[in-house]
Amino acid sequence: MAEARSAVNSIRISSLELDAVSNKAKLRGPQVHPYEGGMLIVIPSPKFLWHQQWTRLKHLYNRFQTAVWPAPVWAVSGAISAFIGHVLQQPSDHWLRAGWWATWVWSVDERVTTAMGLAEIIPMPVRVLYLAAYTAGVAFLGIASVQRIFMRCLLNYQGWMFESKPSILTMVWGLCLRGFFLGQRRPLLYSFQSAMPRQPVPTLKETLTRYLRSVKPLLSKADYTKAEEDGTKFIQGEGKRLQGLLVLKSWVAANYVSDWWEKYVYLRSRTSILINSNYYGLGYANHIPSSCQAARAAVLLHYYAECKTELDTERIQPMTIRGTVPICMRQYERVFCTTRIPGRDTDITVHGDSRHVAVLHKGTWWRLNMTSDDGVVLSPFTLQAHLESIMSETAAGKPPSSGEAGLPALTALDRTKWAEVREEQFSTGVNRLSLEEIESAMMVLCLDDRLPKTWTETGELSLHGFGATRWCDKSLNLLVYANGEAAVHAEHSWADAPVIAHLWEWVLCHEHMSYCYEPSGQIKADAFANLKSPPASPKKDRKTNGRYADIAQTGPVKLEWNLSPEADAAIEDAKASALKECKNLYLSVGCYETSTGGYGKGFVKKQKCGPDAWVQLALQLAYFRDQGFLSLTYEAAAVRLFNEGRTETIRSVSLESKAFVDAMANARSSKEERVAALRTAASQHQKTSRDAGCGRGCDRHLFALYVAGKGLGKDVEFLKDALSVPYKLSTSQIPQSQTDLLSKMAKTTVDLVSPSGGFGPVADDGYGVSYMIADDNRTFFHVSSKRSAGNTDSERFHKQIRQALDDMRDLFQSK
Repeated sequence: MAEARSAVNSIRISSLELDAVSNKAKLRGPQVHPYEGGMLIVIPSPKFLWHQQWTRLKHLYNRFQTAVWPAPVWAVSGAISAFIGHVLQQPSDHWLRAGWWATWVWSVDERVTTAMGLAEIIPMPVRVLYLAAYTAGVAFLGIASVQRIFMRCLLNYQGWMFESKPSILTMVWGLCLRGFFLGQRRPLLYSFQSAMPRQPVPTLKETLTRYLRSVKPLLSKADYTKAEEDGTKFIQGEGKRLQGLLVLKSWVAANYVSDWWEKYVYLRSRTSILINSNYYGLGYANHIPSSCQAARAAVLLHYYAECKTELDTERIQPMTIRGTVPICMRQYERVFCTTRIPGRDTDITVHGDSRHVAVLHKGTWWRLNMTSDDGVVLSPFTLQAHLESIMSETAAGKPPSSGEAGLPALTALDRTKWAEVREEQFSTGVNRLSLEEIESAMMVLCLDDRLPKTWTETGELSLHGFGATRWCDKSLNLLVYANGEAAVHAEHSWADAPVIAHLWEWVLCHEHMSYCYEPSGQIKADAFANLKSPPASPKKDRKTNGRYADIAQTGPVKLEWNLSPEADAAIEDAKASALKECKNLYLSVGCYETSTGGYGKGFVKKQKCGPDAWVQLALQLAYFRDQGFLSLTYEAAAVRLFNEGRTETIRSVSLESKAFVDAMANARSSKEERVAALRTAASQHQKTSRDAGCGRGCDRHLFALYVAGKGLGKDVEFLKDALSVPYKLSTSQIPQSQTDLLSKMAKTTVDLVSPSGGFGPVADDGYGVSYMIADDNRTFFHVSSKRSAGNTDSERFHKQIRQALDDMRDLFQSK
C-alpha cells in the first residue's frame, strides 16, 4: 500500500469524532492514522475487540477439527481426557510415567520450567496432567499425519481419468478412498487440504515432446526443424540445471509454479486489468426473480454474507470429482475481503477480514455494515431499507463531482500510473481513509441505474461498465441493475473463474429456494421470519457528531473525498482512457439451442463424443473459416487435483484437429472420412485435456523453467520463443453446476440455467471465447474481440461457430 508522505510532529489520542476523520468511516480494529500533522490512534470498543478475539478462537477450533479429521473433536477430546486420567492414577514407577518416552518428555519439561523459574512452583500433579495431555495430543496428530500420508498416496493415482471403464485397480482404489476418508463424517472445507498431493514436475523430454507436437501443425517445416533443434539443445544443456531447481522447489514449496504464475503473469503485469484480465459472470439466462433493485440487491448481499460465514466456519463441503476425488480448495480463502493493491513495479494482493461492503450508487460511495456487533448477518429487510436510504439520499443530495463519480476509472489505469496516483493523492487524510474502506470491504456492491435488455448488453456492462463504474482491484463486485438483473465482476489474480462461479451459484440457489419475492418484486413479509435478529441498536440523529459506536448501527455511512485539481485531472484522463478501451471491445453473447435449430450435448453424447472436444473442434473449424488459417489456441484446464494447483493450458490445435479441419475444407473428402477425422481429433483432444488436468501439460512447465532461468540471470532463447507466441484464440469453459443444490430443489417451471460469463481477447487481433455447455439442448457462447483489429468481428465469428456446429451435426445425419 502507498505510504504516507507527510511528517508526523506529534502523537494525539482521540475518541474519534467521526466527522473529524472520514464522515463516519467504520473502524476495523486498532488503527493509527496521520492526521493534521499529528498521529491519530483509534481504539475500538471492548465489545468489538472481544468479538474479534472470539472469531479467532473459532478459527483455531476449526484448525484443530481439520487436523484430527475424520475423528470427531469430542471423540479425540474424550480419548485425551481418558488417557490423562489413566496416567494420573498410575504409580510413579509405571512405564507410562517412567518409561523411555516419559523420561525424555520429563527431562525436556524440567529444562524448560527450570529456565523459566517454575520448576519449584508447579505442583507435580499439574505437570503430570499437562505432559500427559501433550503426549496424547502429539500421538493423535501423529496418527492423523500418517492417515494424511496414506490419503496423499491414494490421490497420486490418476489412472481413473484415462479409463472408459473402471479397472479392478481403480475400483479398489475408489473403495479405499470412500471407505476410509470420504465415507466418514461430513468433512470441513479444508479437511482434505493437507492430504492434497504436490503437483509433479514433468520431465524435460515429456514437455519438449508435447510442445513440439502442439506447434507442428502451425509451423513451416524449416521453423519446426529449428524449434526441434533448439529444444533438444536446451534439454541437453542448461535445461538440466533449471529442471533441478524446479524439482527442488516442488518438494519445499506448496506448488512449483502457482506462486510464480500469480506473481509474474498477473501481479507484475503493467497493463490495465479492466478488460485484459478481469472477467464477468451473468445471472439467470431467462429469469429475473425481482424487478425491484433494492430488494434483489439486499437478498443477494444477505446470502453473500451468509456464504462468507459458511466459508469462515468451513461448513461448505470440499468439492470432489465423481464423489470420490477431492480437489484443492485453497483459492476459497481469498474470495472476500481481498484487494489487489497497485505498485510501481508489481502489485500485491491484500487479504483481511471485515463485515462491511462498499456500495457504489450514481458516483457516490457508501459503507454498509453487513452484521451487527454480535456478528449476526443483517436481514434482507434491514439491508433493503439501508439500500433504499442510500438511493433516496443520493437522489436528494448534491450530485457528486465529476472526479468523485469517476473514481473507479483509476483502477482501470495502467498499473504503474494508478500506483503513482494512489501514492500521491490517496496516501493521507480523508482520501486514504475512504479508500481503505473500499479496499478492506468484504466486497463491492454496484447499484447500477442502467437497464440492459440483452445478454450482450449485460455482458458489456458487467465486464467494463464503460470504464468508471467497476472497482477493478476488488476480488468481487456484485452488480445489480435497475431492472433487477444481477451479475458479478471479478479480479483474476487471486483465483480462477470456477471459484467465483461456484459461490455465485450457491447464492443464486439459496435466493431461489427462499421463495422470498412478492409478484411486485418486494420481499415477502414472512420470507425470513426464522432468521436470528440482531440486538436492538442505539438510536441517534445521524446529523449529529456522535461517536462511531452510536452511529454504526443506524445505517450506511457516506465516504467523503477531498480531491485536488491534480487528482481530478488524473481521474478525467483515466475515464477517457478506459472509455476508449471499452468502446473498442466487441462482445457478442448468444445461445446455440434446439429451439432455434441447434442442439446441445444430448446430440453429441449420442455420437459417443465428448461435448468439450466437440465444441473445441467447432471453434477450430470456425476460426479457420474466419481467418483462413489455424492459430495457437488456449483452453484452460483446472489442475486442482494438486495442492494449490490453478490451471494448465490445453493446446487445442493438434495434428488430428488440423486433419479434421482440412477434411472439412476439402470438397473431395467423403462424409465417412470427415467423421473418422472428427472422432480421431476428439479422442486426441480428450487425451490432451486429461494430461493437462494431471499437470502434464507443457505451458506451465516451460513458464516455470523460464522464470527459474531469469532468476539465474539467463534469458533462454528457446523458452522465450516458445512462450512469446500469442494465443489468438483463447477459450474457456465453465461447468453449469458445481453444487448439489439444484438437485435438492423442488421441481419448478422457472428456467434456472445461467449463460455463464466471459472475458476480453488475449491478443489484440484475436478472439476470446467463453462457453457454457448448459444442458442437452443449449450451449452459450461469449465471443469477444477488438474493433480496432481489422481481421476480427465477434458477430461474424459467432455465426461461423453456429455454421461449424451445424456442419458437424450434418455429418451424422442421413439424407
